[in-house]
Amino acid sequence: MCIKMQQSTTATTRRITGSCNISNNIKMLQMLFLALLLLLLLSAQIEPVDGLKVTASLITNHNYPVEEHTVHTPDDYILTIYRIPTSPKLQAMNQTQEKKKPVVFLQHGILCASDDWIINGPETSLAYMFADAGYDVWLGNARGNTYSRQHKHIHPDTSDFWKFSWHEIGVYDLAAMLDFALAVSDSKSLHFVAHSQGTTTYFVLMSSLPWYNDKVRTVHLLAPIAYMRNHSFILSKLGGMLLGSPSVLSWVLGNMELLPITSIQKILCEHVCSVGSMLKFLCSGLLDFIGGWGTRHLNHTLLTDVCETHPAGASTTQIIHYLQLYTSGDFRQYDHGREQNEIIYRQAEPPSYNVQNINSCVNMYYSDNDYMSAVEDVEYLATLLPCADLYRIPYKDWNHYDFLWSVNVKEVINNRIIDKMHSYDIEHNTAISF
Repeated sequence: MCIKMQQSTTATTRRITGSCNISNNIKMLQMLFLALLLLLLLSAQIEPVDGLKVTASLITNHNYPVEEHTVHTPDDYILTIYRIPTSPKLQAMNQTQEKKKPVVFLQHGILCASDDWIINGPETSLAYMFADAGYDVWLGNARGNTYSRQHKHIHPDTSDFWKFSWHEIGVYDLAAMLDFALAVSDSKSLHFVAHSQGTTTYFVLMSSLPWYNDKVRTVHLLAPIAYMRNHSFILSKLGGMLLGSPSVLSWVLGNMELLPITSIQKILCEHVCSVGSMLKFLCSGLLDFIGGWGTRHLNHTLLTDVCETHPAGASTTQIIHYLQLYTSGDFRQYDHGREQNEIIYRQAEPPSYNVQNINSCVNMYYSDNDYMSAVEDVEYLATLLPCADLYRIPYKDWNHYDFLWSVNVKEVINNRIIDKMHSYDIEHNTAISF
């Protein structure tokens, strides 16, 4: 086992939960609860918007080439993924490549989509920075989100479509998308980057199908989630009590579509989250409420774009599975109840994921003010992995969404990832030189 821990010398171990006074926090929380309730009601009553192609249009508008590909999973879900094969900056330099470009695959978090990696613009978004650095860039989309709301036989308006958790996203979706990207790129291995639930699906895939470790060069996991013993999001505490163990309630609320993009949502985004809106604080406050209170790093000019593309839809079973992890304290498969567990797993309790099967060295980036990915849980996970390199963000107020949309994400995260990938490719003679 090897664990490397890196942290600013000015950092302290005190966990930051915000600098607002208590009365202001309570008032803000009340408004945010109302905003969350409104979104839930809207998603339940209004037909989701179909056919959105925000990723493709954004990439095109940013003057990068884009390819749209369709991936079929073994259980017949139909996924849409995107490729940025090159960069206009490299084309302007008349760069020609005799060697194949190294491949990098990016996977989003829960209620998110491929848009995560591009809405920060050409100079800061990780996908564009990879393309500018000479990488063949692929952006994944998990089943049930805006771009992957299709199945060969099942209509998404039926509950059967939503009978999945992030376990299936890991062993079916992620495996299929990685294989597809490697086949089209004619490569044997790739670099992998993920955020939030995307990291969970990586742990699931590499634990369950360990031969996929051989298909990975370097791994970079932002705000990784596996163990959730120290999870601090307030709604998880309440949800854990209600849905963290198999019950009639979890059975009733499972296998439903959760928070797809709707037409009303897009209208609200334009009026509430726009730069000049007096209510813009609701949008940034909602991200703070979920991801970590009091961050100073969020790029507020992105709020309209974030709102128009998020939440991007998921299955309620994905949320319930996370609540089960919070309640059990273990990283394990979905708990269907003792009787069904005996049928599915041939044991009363769900089997734990064997993370020791993950033999590729995992770079994990984490922070003190992340309500979804607690410092203690990340560091505990690192003790179980055969090889882990930890980077603890030196800013104490850095939260869950700053890994994607902070004003200084390029300097804090992105450059570091690219340097590590480039060093690997130079060492293994797979780097592109200009």
